[in-house]
Parts: sequence; C-alpha cells; structure tokens
Amino acid sequence: MNKIIILLIIIVLATLLIAIGNVFGLIPSYLIEQSTLPAIAISAGVLIASITYLRDKASQATEGKRKSDEINLMLAKEGFDETYELLKDLNNNRITWLRAARILYSSIDLKNEIDLPQYKKAFSHAEERLKNQLYRVLQIKPNDPSLSDTASLPAQFFYGVDNWRDNDLSLDNAAISSSSPIKAYRVTIDRVTPETKSEGLSENSIVAIYNFLNYPENYSDPLSEIELWSGHFHDGFGIEQGPRRYIYHKKHRYVHEGKMHDRRKN
Repeated sequence: MNKIIILLIIIVLATLLIAIGNVFGLIPSYLIEQSTLPAIAISAGVLIASITYLRDKASQATEGKRKSDEINLMLAKEGFDETYELLKDLNNNRITWLRAARILYSSIDLKNEIDLPQYKKAFSHAEERLKNQLYRVLQIKPNDPSLSDTASLPAQFFYGVDNWRDNDLSLDNAAISSSSPIKAYRVTIDRVTPETKSEGLSENSIVAIYNFLNYPENYSDPLSEIELWSGHFHDGFGIEQGPRRYIYHKKHRYVHEGKMHDRRKN
C-alpha cells in the first residue's frame, strides 16, 4: 500500500508540473488539454486520501489487536501463576484442586483469543514454564533413592487424607478416612451447620491437571536438533571438560549386570 501511495504522489506532482508548464507555455498545448489537468490532480488526490485513510484504519486495527493480545497474554500468565501458587505446597484439598484446574483451563482457553505470532510464542513459553513448575512439585522423593530420583504421588494422596505419606496406610483405609458419616444437625441461628467432609479430590480436576503436564503428540522437541559432541574428550577445555568426558564415556562404555563393557567390542 505504501508503494501505491508513493506512485500516486508522483502522479500528482507530475500533473502539477505539467499544469504549471502548460500555464507558462513551457509545454505545447496540443500535447495535453489544460481542462483535464485539474480533474487528474483532484482524482489522484482523492485516491491518495482514500488509501491513506484505509492504511490508517488498518494500522489502528492492528494496534487494537496488539493491545487485545497483550491483555489476554497478561491474564493467561496471571492464571498460570495462580495455578502454581495453589498447588505448589502439595496440598490435597478438593476445593483447591478444583479451583486450580478451572483457572488453568480458563487460562489455556485464552490462547484462542491471541492472533499475533509474537504473543502466541510468549504464551507457549509461559505454558511451558508452568508445565515444568508443576512437574517438579507434583512428585516426592522415593523411599529408595537408589532406584529413582523422584516418585509419583501415592494414590492415598488423592483421597485427601492428611497422613498420605504413611507407608502403612492402605488405599482402603485412606478411602474410609476421607469419608464422613451422615449426621443430622438442628439448624439454629446461633451455629453454622458443618459441611460434609469431601471424599477425595475430584477426578476431573486430577485428570485436567495431569493431562496438562503431557506434551501433545505434535510437540517438536527443540533438543532434537542438537548434535552431540564428536571427537576425543581432550577437545574440551574449561567448563566443558567434565561434560565432554561424560559424553565420551557414555558413547564408548556401558554397564551390564554391574560390570563395565566396551561398546566398540560389541
């Protein structure tokens, strides 16, 4: 559109120069009729004004979309932060998990309201950050650290009982503890009627949060494009010495039944 405006400006200037030349007799009258010059100049001017108006209108629309995307991104980030704050302390409160799941998916839905690529990318970064945060907090240290660095939350956790870390607590007993007997209360103005104890976390909230932690099938891992170091570990200097030795060792040696073996011999 900018090129069209420049072209029209050139046409207007050329028309004005021709008109001036015609008035002062610099251009023979038989080459162009003087009566047509004002019409040409006016038409070109109108076109310039129209295109400038359309360009400004398009620019305003783009700016409006940018501000809208900025607000939606901000709201999504706030929702992600609140989701993390609700779950970071490993609480197993039914209401808290329901609230966290609802806020999480309301925040995810805001992605559909974002159009500009730079804000979509920023949204994906914020989403990835929350995945990593929740993945770290929704696990515990294993009973046997020699087998694994981390372990899944036990099923007892999701029944909402306080003693879910107790290794002697069976799943049946956790379920029983999470329920409360039905009691009848006399309603009076002096006392608030107690609420029935919740029976574990909502299944929907659990699935919603754990589904969020999974990567989509079409996820493109940026690390897949990394080429591992080749050559000898002697090539490493400074802070690269340790990791280069580790990768070299992994490439050439492996453990089987508690013994080291040379990969090149196999």
